[in-house]
Amino acid sequence: MSSDNVENGSFSIMALESGIVYTTLEEAPDEPLLIEIIGIRPDDLAKISKHFEIDLEDLQDVQDLDERPRLQIEDHYTMMVFRVPVDIREQEREYSTNPIGIFTNGRDIIVIQNDVVPLRRKRLRKKVQFGTTPSEVIYRWLEVIIHSFEHTLDLIEETINKTEEDIMSDIYPSQLEWFFQLSRDAIFIETSLKANMKVLRRLMRFNVVGRMILDEDRLEELEVDLQQQVELSAIYRELIANAMSAYDSIVSHNLNRVIKTLTSISLLVTVPTLIASIYGMNVGLPFQEETLAFVFVIFISLCITLPMLVILRKKGLV
Repeated sequence: MSSDNVENGSFSIMALESGIVYTTLEEAPDEPLLIEIIGIRPDDLAKISKHFEIDLEDLQDVQDLDERPRLQIEDHYTMMVFRVPVDIREQEREYSTNPIGIFTNGRDIIVIQNDVVPLRRKRLRKKVQFGTTPSEVIYRWLEVIIHSFEHTLDLIEETINKTEEDIMSDIYPSQLEWFFQLSRDAIFIETSLKANMKVLRRLMRFNVVGRMILDEDRLEELEVDLQQQVELSAIYRELIANAMSAYDSIVSHNLNRVIKTLTSISLLVTVPTLIASIYGMNVGLPFQEETLAFVFVIFISLCITLPMLVILRKKGLV
């Protein structure tokens, strides 16, 4: 499919039945079209609105990164909004998921994306272009949306496993920054999956989009796949919570050990300090007239301190 630079936005047009690619809407024939927009540009939305008689405000709703999944059926078109994950490998990002809009008048399909949908199985994305009917394109796009969550959840699982290993060995606060972000992502991803599920189930109840009758069995298969992703996201969120609890327990345990060690060291230092303080007093003291008084004082300190050190070491306190 033809497209402009994705960084600046892309606008792709393909005839469903023939698979022929066209550069502009003016060149496209009067037959079912698949139009995909990546990186929304106002001019593209204006062209779509005018050519397919779709309310411009509905098209612009997909630009709102907080837009919730929904199914909206109008007289001339049907609007489906889902949420898809962003690439969570990019740590500096504001959102964990963003909206994707699918519009159809029963003949043509318009797919509007804010960014490229992250996928591990790239062939699913290519299969969309081989759909010859609007309903087939919708099924395949739903598969893409579901598997984008599968790919993201796989990345979350991989990070959970690695972080758990780090926690069980040694970990520093700087290493936890990514894990905290992942915990936030898991919550938003689970919320988006549940919202997508509501839209899919509503689509199953209506069973008709424009002039198309959707296959209930096909939608049920997609529902099962989506439900699996919902359950996996809940499991991974729980694993993240468990890992953080384990980290808190390890930190508390290490802190207790440090406090015990410092207390024991303080106890060992107290005896020499006390003796030194006493002999620093400007009063008459034993051995003050002796030449070896300093040696006697040090010897007495060691005789008291060394047995204490042995006892504390046996108890593992120093």
